[in-house]
Amino acid sequence: MQICKRILLVLACAAAAATARAQSFGLGISVGLPNDVANEVKLDNFDHSEVTGWFDYRLEPGAILRLTYGNMRTRQAHSQSVIETSTGPFALPEFKERIEYGTVGVSYLFWEGFYTSGIFAGIGAYGIRPDAVAPEIAAYADRRETVFGWHGGLDGEFRLLRRLSLVLRFTYHNISAHPHRQFINADAGFVARF
Repeated sequence: MQICKRILLVLACAAAAATARAQSFGLGISVGLPNDVANEVKLDNFDHSEVTGWFDYRLEPGAILRLTYGNMRTRQAHSQSVIETSTGPFALPEFKERIEYGTVGVSYLFWEGFYTSGIFAGIGAYGIRPDAVAPEIAAYADRRETVFGWHGGLDGEFRLLRRLSLVLRFTYHNISAHPHRQFINADAGFVARF
């Protein structure tokens, strides 16, 4: 929870500093689906949920600095695995967890005529918050930890009104957790530019 408070403080300071330059910052929100691709990439693995909010600041016409807070609801790494016990194989139930993250990144934008496409990358902190599990299988649950990670991806912005745009975004997250976690997230949302 401490990481969330720090991220919100940074976002508030950045928003206050950016108000001095008109037309140079944006506030956005999106919802989406994470896909755990640490072991295999399958298109039918998009499930559970993600919510993100961000503040961005236009550094120059084709570059944006973006501060993002995200919250993913996912399966834990060993969820639904089959383990060997002294009495034979045992299928673990579905364990869930929440992954909160705060990232800073840069997006490079390309005007495509009726929309803007972008490529982005950055770094951040990821908080792994597993749900409680039964004591007899707790050894197979993910650890509660805060770790470093990086992200990259593609996005597109479609202007709906003068200051409001629809945003579609695909993000790859590489999280240095134990065990290592990787996600591809598909999100849709809105950004207001001022």
